Amino acid sequence: MIQTVKFRIYPDKKQEYALHEIFTIYNRVKRIGYNLLFYGEKYIADRFGEVRTIQQCLMSVCHNNAYVNTILIDNNQKLEAQKTWLEKQRKYMQQQLTVITKKINTIKEKNKHDRRLKGLYARRSSLLAKVNNLMLKPVVFGGKKLFRDRILGKISREAFKIRRDSSFKCIGKTRSTNDNIKVLPDKTVKLRTFSKQKGRKWLIFPMSLNHVQEQWFQEILNLDKYTVTVKRQLIKGELRYYAHVSYEISEPAPLYGYISGAIGLDFNYNFVALTNVNAYGKLLSYHTISFGNLHTYRKNKRNDYISYKMDKIVNYCINKGKGIVVEDLQFDQEFSYNIKRNRKLNNLKTTALHLLERKCKKRGVSFRKVFPGYTSLIGKYKYSGLHNLMVHHLASYVIARRGLGFKEAVPAVYNWVLSQVGEFIEPRLKKGSPYRRWSMIHDLFEHSGITSFKTAEILKKTVVMKHVLNSVTSAQPDNLKAGLSSHEKIDDYHKTWNFINHSAVL
Repeated sequence: MIQTVKFRIYPDKKQEYALHEIFTIYNRVKRIGYNLLFYGEKYIADRFGEVRTIQQCLMSVCHNNAYVNTILIDNNQKLEAQKTWLEKQRKYMQQQLTVITKKINTIKEKNKHDRRLKGLYARRSSLLAKVNNLMLKPVVFGGKKLFRDRILGKISREAFKIRRDSSFKCIGKTRSTNDNIKVLPDKTVKLRTFSKQKGRKWLIFPMSLNHVQEQWFQEILNLDKYTVTVKRQLIKGELRYYAHVSYEISEPAPLYGYISGAIGLDFNYNFVALTNVNAYGKLLSYHTISFGNLHTYRKNKRNDYISYKMDKIVNYCINKGKGIVVEDLQFDQEFSYNIKRNRKLNNLKTTALHLLERKCKKRGVSFRKVFPGYTSLIGKYKYSGLHNLMVHHLASYVIARRGLGFKEAVPAVYNWVLSQVGEFIEPRLKKGSPYRRWSMIHDLFEHSGITSFKTAEILKKTVVMKHVLNSVTSAQPDNLKAGLSSHEKIDDYHKTWNFINHSAVL
């Protein structure tokens, strides 16, 4: 597990000028190396006609400095990330084309002169043009927004360069001890410059520590491997410099496990639902942590806010003395949505889940992932009568039970209903799937229009099932009237409720 500690450094005026020179040269070489890598130019002829590789070319610019190795690694990672994004974008668009084509065919079967077809044809042709023109484009260093502000004259040229060339780092030729940027015991940072002149090869800056950073500082001094990234930020018209030290730490032994139960967590884009379950799978308590309008915040504020909320979840687990169970979610979108919805999904898949896992491991809270399928449906169909809670809390309850090893058997009342239906509902899952009957139940209720499973609706379920089976089978079995009065109503609600309540526990 990687831990990063942020220290502030204080260069004087002379050192600040040399530091700015490092930022400028490092990022200029990085842009040159990226362009050569992007356009596939493996060999370059210099002004003397000598053919060199990209690394040799960059080394000549940097005076054979070890920063080039870091630049090459970063550029390769950036290019691979672009290729991955391009494949995902192509997959999104192709899926959109499939959905639109299917919709067009469905509408044409009903009415060939439907007005909606014109808009769908236009949308499909636009998507086809985008897919055909989809290609890998070079990145804009500093970001498109900053570049656009510079073109419009909203920021000056100096401010643009400061923000664009805002960091540099060095990992050396190997992953061993880094002698190019090093933290010294006298609370200073020593880094190598691009100059070859005697007395100008190194810069040493003092740095400040608080009482929390003192412990981390002592850990860093005893390490052999760590990476230092130097960054600069323009805050309130003042340039500030920071050293971000990243190093590998061993995961501590879990202090809070699953002996006495578990905490189930159901993630949503604007809140999380937590349930406290004992070792026997019984619900003890539940809790909700709201995110508010998270998608409206800017990036840094959004990340800080998510970190604050993840700390609340970890504190809840520590207070209960139990480990946490979450869904093993895969956020491969079938196609791209609007900006608002994409940002909501991005908050979960790139920030919240990974951050929660890191915080749990760091503070000794056991972290377990389970299969996410049918948690909401099982919670709604099986536990709505027992616990009058919203679906998300019921889903987190099922997640916690699944993490503890419990299997959710189908209640007897649902098996009875499915036996009346027979094969009229075609199951979407194979026979070997443990959730086959749950999917059949869901399809049956969805076909009949039953969506509410609160206490009042469960008491009327037997009566409603009569109309469901009648619509599916076009026949009315006699045994469906068992337990009903002559007016086809429940005579004894208490007796019916006890039956459903008992069968749901099984």
